[in-house]
Amino acid sequence: MSEQFNDLVSEAASLAKEKRYDESAVAFQRLFESAPGDPTLLRELASVLLDVGQAEMALSLLADSVNPEAPDVPTLRQIGTILRGHNRLDEAADILISALANDPQNQELFDETFLLFKQLGRESELVTGDAGDGA
Repeated sequence: MSEQFNDLVSEAASLAKEKRYDESAVAFQRLFESAPGDPTLLRELASVLLDVGQAEMALSLLADSVNPEAPDVPTLRQIGTILRGHNRLDEAADILISALANDPQNQELFDETFLLFKQLGRESELVTGDAGDGA
């Protein structure tokens, strides 16, 4: 993704933070026209939705964007973060284990997942590999 595109994404998000929603929507629409399905763009839009209290819409947007055959790990992590923030811990754990399965060398992701599994009393599942079906 180009620096110019990143700048445009930041600008669209900033407009929303300034409560200039109509302008933000137009900016996001233009961005989606130029890069449909871009995971970074989808994550930014989901963040904007969270900021305006639309957590379920953000989750739906992100979940619908996940390609089960090649999921975007940062998107899965964002879904997990949103779920944890809404005390949907078992769902978050399942999403994070799916992210970890797609990025097994990511130590930070492993640590994050392990802590959540430990909080849930499920750490033995993670260590033994019996964490269920994933996402």
